[in-house]
Amino acid sequence: MFAYSQTGNIGINTPDPGSQLTVNGSFAATYRSVSASGSVGTNDYYIAYNGNSNGTLTLPSAISGAGNFIGRTYHFKNTGAAQLSITADGTELIDNQSGAGVASIDVPPGYYAFFISKGATTGTTWELILLSNSGNLPPIASTYAFSTVSTTTRQSLTASNGPFITQEINYPQGTVLNTNNALNTGNGRFTAPTSGFYMFYGSTQFDNGSVPGAPAFAWAVLYLIKNYSTTPNNILVQSYKANPGTLSGANVSCITHLNAGETVTMGSAAAVASGTIYQVVVSSLYGYKIAN
Repeated sequence: MFAYSQTGNIGINTPDPGSQLTVNGSFAATYRSVSASGSVGTNDYYIAYNGNSNGTLTLPSAISGAGNFIGRTYHFKNTGAAQLSITADGTELIDNQSGAGVASIDVPPGYYAFFISKGATTGTTWELILLSNSGNLPPIASTYAFSTVSTTTRQSLTASNGPFITQEINYPQGTVLNTNNALNTGNGRFTAPTSGFYMFYGSTQFDNGSVPGAPAFAWAVLYLIKNYSTTPNNILVQSYKANPGTLSGANVSCITHLNAGETVTMGSAAAVASGTIYQVVVSSLYGYKIAN
């Protein structure tokens, strides 16, 4: 048995390698398909996750001294129908350019993630190189919740005779599109299924044409409210109109961060010249997660 070492460049199928290792031909590495949670092995290179339920793949723990695998890369593709999380081992973290590092990276169905070892043994031991989608649009049926609803049914609400009274606008005609059942049409609340940044747009008409006496509005306000049931209500944005007559359109929009389980509601308040009620009609709400 003979062993050789070489100083300088090494070439495969080439007599004149221009780099320390030059391969003049194809290159192959390990491909593995899994459907459940598990550990990423030292011999892994590319792992396809095809599970139908949420799973976690744990990166190898860092090694100090001999055996340190700085520069090792791993590729992951979520080819399944559920959420995949790539997590660092123990207290190690992943550098995702957020500053402090994160414990795990979510890879939704259809997404690809590329990691490299930084060689460190504490803190951010891994670096996320790329997280991208195989298609042009994020998969709205998974992580990226989408909901849009519209109703032409009139809703009667209690008018204010002093301090503002906010009430939720609901949608008795039901949703047009509602992935992950993010929107409750009965109370009008959009619930964030996962933490991240969401965009909202809402509109309605303050219309007292069908209220007895058709009382004019002294003022009308349309809101987007975060976590409606809390006290006080967390108003994200509002549209105020003074003396708009008996018919007035209003719209509101914003981008906000929500933790999983937090809600956004479109609400309203109004004062009228007579009586105790006012009505809204042609109400619409649109919500969409835009980023983690």
